[in-house]
Amino acid sequence: MTKRFGGFLVATDPAVPIPLAFFTDVLPGLTDLAEVQATLAAFRLAADAGGIEAPIAREAFLRDRALRAALRTTGSPREPDRRIEAGLDLALGRGTLLAFAADDGQARPVWYYVNTLANQALIAAMSRGAVAPPVAIWRDDRAPAVVPERPNVFRLYEQNIGLLTPLIADHLVDALESYPTEWIEEAIAEAVAYNRRSWRYAQRILEKWASDGRGGERSDETDRRGHPGHLDPDQYKHGRHLDKARSR
Repeated sequence: MTKRFGGFLVATDPAVPIPLAFFTDVLPGLTDLAEVQATLAAFRLAADAGGIEAPIAREAFLRDRALRAALRTTGSPREPDRRIEAGLDLALGRGTLLAFAADDGQARPVWYYVNTLANQALIAAMSRGAVAPPVAIWRDDRAPAVVPERPNVFRLYEQNIGLLTPLIADHLVDALESYPTEWIEEAIAEAVAYNRRSWRYAQRILEKWASDGRGGERSDETDRRGHPGHLDPDQYKHGRHLDKARSR
């Protein structure tokens, strides 16, 4: 039985600032619980670190108790790390979050910012070497090189298929909402192996796996985030994904 919430203590509870645009422009389009939880955690973790323009380590998301509890599947022994990472990838692909790697030659930890104009400009300036990175991301006494990051499937697409246009980025975000990340990566790899370097071909592979199963798996045994659940084949054979693929 769900424990009933007793009410907000407005006078004593700390407040987390969230821009109005999140509620008007972003939230209505969110369909994946992991993305919602990861995005809300980003606002909270940034506030804890000093404000919306504070960097947040990927590890801070992965070890955050509230986020882990929210994305832990009831009755499953699996740790929620993959769901957290999937939510971060979706938020990054949508543009709610920004990410960069802090490369010091020995390690390459990934950090996030809430996507604001100031944070966009900061990452661009840090990547050019025009501005020193904040001390919070240094490992030793030497500033790391800052390298902008994107979701892995975005990089795979550019490396193996072609230019990442805004339309293709939208298709990839849709795919991330609907299929496990490893499916998308393998579909791109298969498209390349068959010398069919187009998102449309990779999308058809995903649709077939959703309806027929992949590598001996039954499609109703794995949900879009790799957890027990159900994938409706008709959603992929007749739904919005196929329509978008045809429009390319």
